[in-house]
Amino acid sequence: MAVRAEGGILPSGPKEYPLVMSAWMDPEEAAHHLAAIIESSDDAIVSKTLDGVIQSWNRAAERLFGYTANEIIGKSILTIIPPERHGEETEIIARIRRGERIEHYETVRRRKDGSLIELSLTVSPVRDRYGRVVGASKIARDITERRQAERVKEHLVNEIRHRVKNTLGTVQAMAVQTFRKAPREERDMFIGRLHALADAHDVLTQRDWSSVSLREMARRALKPFDAKQNRLSSDGPDADISPNRSLLLAMILHELGTNAVKYGALSNAEGTVRVVWAVEHDKGVRRLTLVWHEEGGPAVSPPTHKGFGSRMIEHAIKGEQGVSEFRFDPKGLSCRIAMPI
Repeated sequence: MAVRAEGGILPSGPKEYPLVMSAWMDPEEAAHHLAAIIESSDDAIVSKTLDGVIQSWNRAAERLFGYTANEIIGKSILTIIPPERHGEETEIIARIRRGERIEHYETVRRRKDGSLIELSLTVSPVRDRYGRVVGASKIARDITERRQAERVKEHLVNEIRHRVKNTLGTVQAMAVQTFRKAPREERDMFIGRLHALADAHDVLTQRDWSSVSLREMARRALKPFDAKQNRLSSDGPDADISPNRSLLLAMILHELGTNAVKYGALSNAEGTVRVVWAVEHDKGVRRLTLVWHEEGGPAVSPPTHKGFGSRMIEHAIKGEQGVSEFRFDPKGLSCRIAMPI
């Protein structure tokens, strides 16, 4: 008896094609059972020789490619491969001969009607009773809808990126005009904040506006303040944070970095800044605790009034059910921030 199956034509004897089945099944029943599983699969399952001759073709393959088993078995696998991709088959067979298994290989194949379909392939070597590779089995999954959705999503993200940059560019132009009589230092500070926002948005759009790596966001936000001087260090576990929290974190680090360059530890040649953070779970809520600590800069004294930066940090953190604390030690500023992420 022979049946259509993933591994090709299955002999009735267990010695030539050992099946991992329940002990109570006899070889013929096991072969039928395996064939039934393959026939009912939603994924196309095909087997072929090392010469590329198709040996088996399940019902899902019929639905996917449009060829019936009677039409396609005995023909070359190149029948469903576009001419410009024939080189892929040569590479696949070479890897199969070496006994390799190829997983989740995304490619394009051609249906009977000539239309193209995007697939994810898993290809495995088929061995005879002596362990020699004699063919290959393929499992093909249609990913056309997923890829189309990804392209639509990518288009939307690129559109968002374009619009955000245009908006921030317009705000920057308006700010320059509005603050044209203001001190240059204030104008530069405001524009710097816009650039920090723009950079944070770039990170978000690269991640499709989903969760963002805490470590990557911190690295990007701190980079402008430590141009090859290695005076600013950061350390902490990586974690995914929401878009809103990542934008807030970018702005906070920008404000602290700007202050350190202007007045604090990075305003001289000896000062250093260390940024450390921890992520803890408290009653099902993840909480971030971040500490900014400066040393070696000019002597620090408590300010007579709160500047925009410290007010922005306090109000923003409070709005996110968090807390912020500034400590103006003569040896250096310290800032502790805690908030849910």
